[in-house]
Amino acid sequence: MKALSANDLQQMLDEFNEPECKADDAALVSSYEQPLSKLGQTLLDAQRADVTVLEDALSYISSDVLRGNGTIIARDGQAASDYWFGCILAARREYGDAAKEVMRKWSQQSERYGDGSGFEHAWKQHDPNRKKPVTVGSLFKLAQLSGWPGINPNPFKPVETAAVGTRFRLLDRAAIMDQPPLRWRLKGIFPQAGIGAIYGPSASGKSFLGVDLGISVALGERWFSHRSFSAPVTYIMLEGEAGLRNRIQAWEEHNSKQIPPNFMAMAQPFELAELEQVEELAALAPKEGVVIIDTLNRAAPGLDENSSQDMGRVLAGMKRLQEITGGLVLIVHHTGKDASKGLRGHSSLFAALDGAIEVERSSNSRCWSAAKVKDGEDGKQVPFKLNVIELGKDSDGDPVTSCAVSNDIGAIFQAKPPSGKHQIAALSAIRRALGASSSTGQGGAPSGSACIRFEEAVTQSAPELAGVEKKRRAARAREAVQGLVSSGHLHRGLDDNEEEWVWS
Repeated sequence: MKALSANDLQQMLDEFNEPECKADDAALVSSYEQPLSKLGQTLLDAQRADVTVLEDALSYISSDVLRGNGTIIARDGQAASDYWFGCILAARREYGDAAKEVMRKWSQQSERYGDGSGFEHAWKQHDPNRKKPVTVGSLFKLAQLSGWPGINPNPFKPVETAAVGTRFRLLDRAAIMDQPPLRWRLKGIFPQAGIGAIYGPSASGKSFLGVDLGISVALGERWFSHRSFSAPVTYIMLEGEAGLRNRIQAWEEHNSKQIPPNFMAMAQPFELAELEQVEELAALAPKEGVVIIDTLNRAAPGLDENSSQDMGRVLAGMKRLQEITGGLVLIVHHTGKDASKGLRGHSSLFAALDGAIEVERSSNSRCWSAAKVKDGEDGKQVPFKLNVIELGKDSDGDPVTSCAVSNDIGAIFQAKPPSGKHQIAALSAIRRALGASSSTGQGGAPSGSACIRFEEAVTQSAPELAGVEKKRRAARAREAVQGLVSSGHLHRGLDDNEEEWVWS
């Protein structure tokens, strides 16, 4: 619909000869608080029906949010954190197909909805007969909360145009400090919401590690000294699915307890690049939980992992699943022929991850390390082993076995010598301190292993850094200790009071 000019509005007024109409319109011009006349309401409705009003409001609203379930404004009167779907429904209810391209362009400002498939699905979900539907009034309120001046209640006085670029917000220090902190699902490894990966060569134990991680998160228990925050876990087992029962039974026998009710599994075929399947799985998976897909290869049948286009479809499916569930999506994936090059496939996959664990295997040992951490430390190596658990006999009388994961306190991975004289000096000082320490098993250290607080390790190392200015020794010692942790010469963990400990 064409925007109404002041002359158009005046002409419409002139066509009404009834005095009460003119009086009411005068009241509309002078005050927002007085009730609108029939004509005034008609004019305001005409202005609202113009999609340029919608476009103006949307210029103040970011589309880079979670999908949500149709809510725009929360009960406290503030913006919901996942209002995208609600805005689509509200715009279609008020403007119909006239708003479709406007809403599509708005959605595509976010990479979350850039391919358009999610938008088409959302647009089709509009139900004109729904009771208590979300309305465009909520969309306009959302825009006003972001600084939009609102619909002009006086049709004869244009709304002052905002300065170019006001859809963006510049944050001063106070606003920056008000930003919510990063929330962890597995502290120091995976965030509460995002996408991640566990990857390694075949037979490295990555799937067993994924099962163990998933059950630990469901229980809210520490995982290799990393604190987890309990959440429902959905494990999608697409490779070796016949062994699902055995793996769960082996975990239960090794850990002497049953898996919790909030750990669920699925062993049916599933394709990440098929939007309909992603939507169906997302509807089943608990919200704000963890979905683990084992493996990416089985979830992308027929696709070329090295193709940017095919990998883009896979990533779109992962992001869509994450957006709808509002939680963490993890994939279990393989490395290529050259394991040193990391994840198999197009580089866009690793770039899109919020966290990643790399699993390595030598002839007689295994370890995992944090290959990528969002706002955290990576590179730390953690040795683990697969314990063979006998589960009984099959129909031929042969033993049925599976594996369960545990720490390996033996010298599995022989770390390279410390790099540089500062690390060599620091390691020597820390080993002396560990030899004299009476503290054991703190921060996730194996029972009986001597440990010292991280800050004590820094303090003990600083005097040993010959040739470093005294005022710079503490900083250099801290760097040396952190380097020793990253290289696997030392291990670090948090206790229940969030104090850091190190041990060798």
